Amino acid sequence: AHSATHLLQKALRNVLGNHIEQSGSLVEPDRFRFDFTHFSPLSDNEIKQINSEVNDRILEDLQTNITEMPIEDAKKLGAMALFGEKYGNTVRVVRMGDYSLELCGGTHVQNTAKIGMFRFDAEMSIASGVRRIEGFVGKQATVVFDNIHSLVSRTADILKTSPAELVNRLELSLQDAKNTSKELSRMKLILSKNDADSFYLNAKVVKGLKVITASRSDVDLESLRSMGDFLKDKNPAIVAVLANLTEEKVSFLAVCGKDAIVKGIRAGDLIKLVTSECGGSGGGKPDSAQGGGRDISKVDNALALVDDYIIKTLKE
Repeated sequence: AHSATHLLQKALRNVLGNHIEQSGSLVEPDRFRFDFTHFSPLSDNEIKQINSEVNDRILEDLQTNITEMPIEDAKKLGAMALFGEKYGNTVRVVRMGDYSLELCGGTHVQNTAKIGMFRFDAEMSIASGVRRIEGFVGKQATVVFDNIHSLVSRTADILKTSPAELVNRLELSLQDAKNTSKELSRMKLILSKNDADSFYLNAKVVKGLKVITASRSDVDLESLRSMGDFLKDKNPAIVAVLANLTEEKVSFLAVCGKDAIVKGIRAGDLIKLVTSECGGSGGGKPDSAQGGGRDISKVDNALALVDDYIIKTLKE
């Protein structure tokens, strides 16, 4: 892992630029962590280039040569040093073929082939201008690779395709899902309009206003809002309070047309009235409001309060 970080630093400088400086590292028998100065996240292409370059150097079986020499001689050779590190007059120089040349006092493999395999696991920011690469080497790198291959193969099996065609199949599946979602939304809109039309046909007239109180079961909030919008657009004198019941709670939506608002009827007031009856709360604007409650046994009582509220408000 230590030798791999030497190859990694050289690859980083080749791909990203000579501004790369090591800011810290951790090396263990089968994994590494390498911190370096850089100003932006690595792209997929950059990661691919770096990963490929390191593994190519591993496969080239570069010999590791370690010598001690005066620091001035090491500098003339172009050996990389840790930024901010203090060195003595004599330094240890680690050379891997003609590729990597660094000042280092650590332990290294005799040749790069002994690293086995190098693999990125993660790349992230850890501070302003400092990024971190984590990865695996040797046997653990092959284990990670095998796990990823198994995951890809399993995913391909589920989608009834080959690993090579997996991306195409996923793109097709996602497009199918989008198309299905659009069609579902369209059908829900049609059903909401049909429900709204049915509610409107059964509306009561209270003090000159078209009043609708109705309940449904297991309708999503989007459909409930669509019903309210359809009703509000049908008649400026509309007042509608719709309830949606599930096993655990009730959701309410209230809408008021312009004429109803002018007469003093407010959707927010209606919601506070019905949700309070069901042990809940809610609120909103004069033309549209929503809320909920937990006591579904009180829904009928709550809806019955709407007519009384309108009669009382218009008397005032």
